[in-house]
Parts: sequence; structure tokens; C-alpha cells
Amino acid sequence: MKKTLTIAAALALAACASVDKPASSTVAQATPASGKALYCWKEKLDTKGDTLTCNWENNVNDACRSYNSTPLSKAQIASGPSDVRRCDNGQWLVMVTTR
Repeated sequence: MKKTLTIAAALALAACASVDKPASSTVAQATPASGKALYCWKEKLDTKGDTLTCNWENNVNDACRSYNSTPLSKAQIASGPSDVRRCDNGQWLVMVTTR
């Protein structure tokens, strides 16, 4: 019984140690190709500073399901953000086109 508890404790510790942790607290900035359309939730769009931070995705379907925010440099924006359409979940999407 003592051996079983020891093994169970060792496995529990090993499981905790293997949990993935972020490498750093900085967020990578999106670097899309020129002339590319990107979509995100209007509600998540943050335009403060030199970046547009939002849940940027390459297509409408992915943007409607996406939650992770990524900054995009304002210098990379050729046009937008402009309203596009509403997702099935009720969120409005905006679109930008890159330089």
C-alpha cells in the first residue's frame, strides 16, 4: 500500500511538472503578407498605441470562432478596419487589408 501511494504521488508530481507554460509574457506580433485581408471581432478590437490588437484571422469562419488576441502594427494596414458582417454567435466582424 505504501509503495502504491509513493508511485501515485510521483506520477502526480510528474503530471504537474509537464504542464506547458508560456515561454514569456510578450505576445508575438502578426506579420501577414501584403494585400491580405484579416478579420476579427469588432468588440475585441483595441486601437490604442501603434498596434491594432484583436483576434486576427485569415478568413471569416475562423474569425467567428477565434478568441486569442494578437497585435498588428498600424504601419502594416492599407485600409480598414471596416465593418464586414455578423457571425452566428452575434459578434460583428471588422476587416483590415495589409500593405
